[in-house]
Amino acid sequence: MPRDAAHTPPPDTPAYRELAPIAPLRAGLTCAWTYRAPSRPASEVLVIPDGCVDLIWTRDDLFVAGPDPVAQQARMAPGALLTAVRFAPGAAQAFLGLPLQAIAGQRVALRDLWGSRARHLTDALAFDAVDPWERLRSLQHAIARQGPPVPDPAMHALFARLAHPDAPPPARLAREFDISERTLRRRCHDAFGYGPKTLARILRLQRFLGAPAQSTLLRRALDAGYGDASHLVREARLLTGLTPGALLAQRHG
Repeated sequence: MPRDAAHTPPPDTPAYRELAPIAPLRAGLTCAWTYRAPSRPASEVLVIPDGCVDLIWTRDDLFVAGPDPVAQQARMAPGALLTAVRFAPGAAQAFLGLPLQAIAGQRVALRDLWGSRARHLTDALAFDAVDPWERLRSLQHAIARQGPPVPDPAMHALFARLAHPDAPPPARLAREFDISERTLRRRCHDAFGYGPKTLARILRLQRFLGAPAQSTLLRRALDAGYGDASHLVREARLLTGLTPGALLAQRHG
């Protein structure tokens, strides 16, 4: 969702904004983003899996949102502000220093992953900043001082391959990357938190959700790579617990 600096939502409207990372981080981050929860009593937000990992700054802490295998409900305090970056495919594993399957489906404080090393990053944050964009700049510069995240070229290419509707099955992917299927699964678990079949399923759902709104449900399904409508229904329920129609209705309000 693009940043819209000219529009200030009403206080009871959630506001999500994205922008491009600063220059030193453009290879290792997909985007930087902020989210302001509505001011009404705490509500829940359905987080749809996307194969990505985010580093999120809350009011006074940093935590890592590991790769989700299924949708999760996130409970937000009234008016809460999140400031975050999203790692590029294949970049989070080396930056965080652990295989991502270890944090799949979890939200983990950075200090619990890094110990005392986390202070080098958190000490550089402007905790007294209230402007979301100032906080976002502060977070990115703190990350850059750690050494910019760099994607694993092979895993970045694998993600791109699976992101297309004509993505091949794992056996063919393994041949394309000149590795065994077992090695492909291991490296995929390390880099993305789960195997290539699960990642392909997640990216297929993301293609469906990103299709033009004027398209019919069946057209969106076929263009995303589903065999038919029932295939879409099965996978939407598996990943989110919702029907495709309910998922789109929730996404578009």
